[in-house]
Amino acid sequence: MQLDCGGCFLQQITFPKFKKQDPAPSRLRYKLSRWMLSPFVKKAIFYGFPLIILATPILIYFHDQKNKEKLEEVTYDLYRKVIERPEFMLDALSIEGASDSLNAEIREVLGLHFPISSFDLDLAELRERVLSLPPVEIAEAHIKGGGILHIKVDEKIPALLLKKEIGFNILSENGEYIRSVSSRQHFSDLPVITGEGAENAASQATAIFKTIYRNLDQVRGLVFVGQRRWNIIMTSGQVVMLPENDPEQAIQKILILDKAEQILSRQIAVFDFRLPSRITLRVPSDKYGKINSEVIGVRN
Repeated sequence: MQLDCGGCFLQQITFPKFKKQDPAPSRLRYKLSRWMLSPFVKKAIFYGFPLIILATPILIYFHDQKNKEKLEEVTYDLYRKVIERPEFMLDALSIEGASDSLNAEIREVLGLHFPISSFDLDLAELRERVLSLPPVEIAEAHIKGGGILHIKVDEKIPALLLKKEIGFNILSENGEYIRSVSSRQHFSDLPVITGEGAENAASQATAIFKTIYRNLDQVRGLVFVGQRRWNIIMTSGQVVMLPENDPEQAIQKILILDKAEQILSRQIAVFDFRLPSRITLRVPSDKYGKINSEVIGVRN
């Protein structure tokens, strides 16, 4: 719009109207402000920023592998100085309940070199090492006063000798392996068993030997036949063939017969007790390898 003012024209200028802003904040801004004022954020800012400022140079320092290794070395040296103080050191090993041979085996399996710090030992692991030895039944490990590591063991009791192709295996009453020996020289008092699977029937063999303990000096050993029954081999060469079931009862019968008739002293090669209702006796062969007589049946 123009106005004429004596030859001069004036132009009227119209300014745009601006909308007044709402003094109230937006919803998002309001929520953000409230969150910044929450106790959690305040604590995070109050404690977090100083920690970040302190941690940054430390992280930068230990980012260098050489610095990290140097700290590990210093820490380890300090740890060793603490655990190797005199009150924590062990100077000797004592073993209770072991024979001389087992004593040597225990020392070898432990492989310890004294003096040693008690912090370097795991007693449960040491006990498991000792229990791994076949002759050991029970083992305990603990530290005694005076810097002594004490091992207490109970050995399995040798009960049988299992004859192998070369040498013997010493077994417990239950057939558990104890150790191997080349000869009976130091175990002549142990009865001998042999045959495939004999160790699996060791409990029955032990029961048989207990039944004939009075005549044990006349017995050379037991032979496991067919992995199901036993033959008694006498020192005279006679053979007592026992039944698969209840062999102890058959032994009682032959002991009664021997007491009444001295049957074990007669010229009889085989006593066959395999049939419960019938005892069969076989006489020795003559020089031509023939049986001198028919099998003799003895009714119960």
